[in-house]
Amino acid sequence: MMPAAADLVLTIDAGGSGVKVTVFSAANARLLACVRGEYRASFPEPGRAEFDPAAWWMVIVEACRDAVEQAGAPPRDYAGLTCTGMRAPFVLVDGAGEHVAPGVLVPDRRGAPYLEVIEGTIGRELLYERTGHWLSSRFGLAKLLWFARAAPRVFARARHVLQLHDWLVLRFSGAIVSEPSSASMSQLLDIKRRAWASNLLGELGLSDALLPPLLDAGTPVGGLLPNVAEELGLLAGTPVHTGGGDTHISALGMCAVEDGAIAIVAGSTTAIQLSGDVVPPRGEEAPLVSAHLRPGRFALETNAGETGVIYRWLAELASGDDADGRGSVGVAALERLACAAPLGARELLVTAARPRWGEAAWSRLAPVTLFGLRPEHALGDLARAAIECATYATAAAVGVLVALRQPAPVRVRATGGASRSALWAQVLADVLGRDVEVADIVEPSAIGGAQLVCPSAERDWGAIVPTRSFEPQPERHARYAAHAARYRDVFARLDAAFGEAA
Repeated sequence: MMPAAADLVLTIDAGGSGVKVTVFSAANARLLACVRGEYRASFPEPGRAEFDPAAWWMVIVEACRDAVEQAGAPPRDYAGLTCTGMRAPFVLVDGAGEHVAPGVLVPDRRGAPYLEVIEGTIGRELLYERTGHWLSSRFGLAKLLWFARAAPRVFARARHVLQLHDWLVLRFSGAIVSEPSSASMSQLLDIKRRAWASNLLGELGLSDALLPPLLDAGTPVGGLLPNVAEELGLLAGTPVHTGGGDTHISALGMCAVEDGAIAIVAGSTTAIQLSGDVVPPRGEEAPLVSAHLRPGRFALETNAGETGVIYRWLAELASGDDADGRGSVGVAALERLACAAPLGARELLVTAARPRWGEAAWSRLAPVTLFGLRPEHALGDLARAAIECATYATAAAVGVLVALRQPAPVRVRATGGASRSALWAQVLADVLGRDVEVADIVEPSAIGGAQLVCPSAERDWGAIVPTRSFEPQPERHARYAAHAARYRDVFARLDAAFGEAA
């Protein structure tokens, strides 16, 4: 049992290219440590995207150990730890908890040949109604069906199907559990019942016996294993809690989980989530729907696509040979150049972000294009175009969720790397034509994790999240409307001409 004064929370946030580990004081509302570790995905053949669980685990442990050391607090001060991460990736493990095959990542398309089987057996309408997710090889169901039918010997060795969150909890505590918000994108969950979709799986010949018990976010599941505790520099038995989906935890951290709140998490991609209590019918622009962190509620989601990737690439180019090519030097220089460029970026477009949402719109993907590039364009124009086009796509994705709420009001709050740019936030407000609140916090997942582990902490979590508000300017909103319409038109034409199956 932890001492009554224990208030530190270790949160592990595993992404596709690396892990972020934070230590946050729930009592003092202070971030004590943030450490990032990088690992690699593998692409052994076309259509495959995998990870080596053993290699990733080594990076995760090292990052945790460095975060604990950076925080410099006694082990007895830790109230617990929790996990979050990408949704959809999973690992097949045997009875001893060891993986029987490489982990499978989101871009993996091995399940594509089985989409027709799923559609013919279940149907698109029922699939969406039950799971909140449309037919796609990016989610877990088709990939799991591939293992069952194309790799039966490997599948026969599996005793559990663990989402990335579940696998992290297992490695830290030895517990075999799952959590609804994290499990939703597996397309194995009945989102309304917050239970595995047993009947649906049975029709495909899949058994729910491989799926772990489901526990709500923040539930203590056991103690930190002695050997792991020794590696991390913590006490064996330190409580391990279930976490949740990555966007869900960030939304919780920036206090954007109440009814009608729209959370924008602007990172490499821009995930957008609306908290609500109704699942909309399947339609042309229907959102993805997942279980909420809180029972009885749902998270309705859209995504603007790869909004941050291209800007980070530009920042690295702007940094030249600078040792800090990924850091503040490149980003700050690019920001200044973008601010000096004219609104509309002299008609230049960067078609990385996706201004169309829905099952059909996301079924094809054209390569990123610099459209309208001319010799008179400068780097500042390119930087501004990347920001503006990202906001056009973000605004379109927000608009899908706003339409589901009308006439009820919504509140838009943003976090993530892009939100630290005042230019991005102001352009987004101008394009949307509505206020945008930016949560001025560096690591929302750290605050979200702390709320799960220490829910009874005597703290007004909303009060510790400072915000900056950006108000739209009517004249700029009108001008941006024409640019956004042109972007949508060009993007649609490029998708139709050069798009490949996503």
